Formats: sequence, C-alpha cells, structure tokens
Amino acid sequence: MNKTNILLLSLTLCSLAMLAGKAQDSRDFGIQVGTTYYYGEFNEVMPLYSPSFAMGVIFRYNINHNYSIRASAIYANVSGSSSSANIIPDPSINFSKNIIGAEAMGEFNFYSINPISTRKVNLSPYVNAGFGIAQMGTSLIFHIPFGVGLKFTPGQRHTFALEWRFHKTFTDKIDDYSNPDDGRKPLLHNNDWYSFIGLIYTYRIPNNSYICPAYR
Repeated sequence: MNKTNILLLSLTLCSLAMLAGKAQDSRDFGIQVGTTYYYGEFNEVMPLYSPSFAMGVIFRYNINHNYSIRASAIYANVSGSSSSANIIPDPSINFSKNIIGAEAMGEFNFYSINPISTRKVNLSPYVNAGFGIAQMGTSLIFHIPFGVGLKFTPGQRHTFALEWRFHKTFTDKIDDYSNPDDGRKPLLHNNDWYSFIGLIYTYRIPNNSYICPAYR
C-alpha cells in the first residue's frame, strides 16, 4: 500500500482523536474482533458465507450518553467461489482478498449508556452509519457502512457490544466477476457488499479529574 493510501486510512482516526483530546471523560478506545463475509454474484442472501477472521481498533467520542461519533480501522478478508452459486463461468472463479479499511460513523443509543456510572448496569440497542475507505487487493474503494448492535456496560469504564455491520461498496469487482445483463435484478443490486459480525470492547479513557456525582 503506497503512502497516499496510508495517509487516507489515517486521516479518519487522527481527526477524531484531535477533536476528542479536549473532551473530559468522553473518549473510548478499544478493539473489535469478529468475522467478515461478502455479498455479490456468488452469494446474494446468505449470512456468514465463507466467513473470515477480522480484527481492528476503534475510537469513540461521546457527545452525550445517547449520541457519539466514532472512527475505526480494521484488517479483514473476504472470499468466495463461483461453485457455490448458480453461475458457471469458464473457468470457475475463486477469490480471496484482504481488506485494510477505515471508517467514520455516527452512533445513536436508544437508551443512555454511561460506562463511568457506579449506580446501575446500562444496556441499550444502537444503530450507526457513516462513510469509509478500504484497500482491497490492489484497489482503493469507498463504501457506506451502517449497522445495528446491542451495547452493555457493567460500569468501571468498560463497554461491550455485539454488532452486525454492512458495507455497501461502489464496485462490482470484489469477486472478480461482473454478471452479464440477463434481465435479473439482484436483491442487493449489482455492486458487491461485505459485512462484519463481531464483538467490540472499549474502555473510557480517564482524564484524571474529579467527576461530579450528578454526571455519574
């Protein structure tokens, strides 16, 4: 990956980090671990098709207990084969591509989440959406990530989440196959997608200052 691509992948994380540097007890940092899989001509509807391991880091700036913005970076893989679909190109196609990606998203918790609270356990479903870029094979692609999840915090600055995230891309080349115009309209249109299912853990970064009990 050349210097330009590395710079693009870094900008998302750096911009939010600079913004959050002035915040007090509003910054979360953590990891995401799970699996990625692809949707396209070889897999139109099946979740967890040919799953591959994925891992990354995440930074979140919490505007309040319901709204936040976040940036993340991920290393993953997607793969597939034409033998699993009703498509028989000659010769058959097998693909496997590594993904190095970064994204920025807005996030909304349906109920208040406060990992520094010492009074109660917080649990909330949430939704998110944003934009991202990814180095996939030799190509730099743009995509629209959006997802749903369930977030849980036992307090003591720890937060755990289960998330299912989709990435709508603007390319039909992830699987190295472009289907001919046969009159069919695929469920997910003609561009390829990929998805992430996994666990996210974050830790609320302390600012070493006194926290008023009214905000706990």
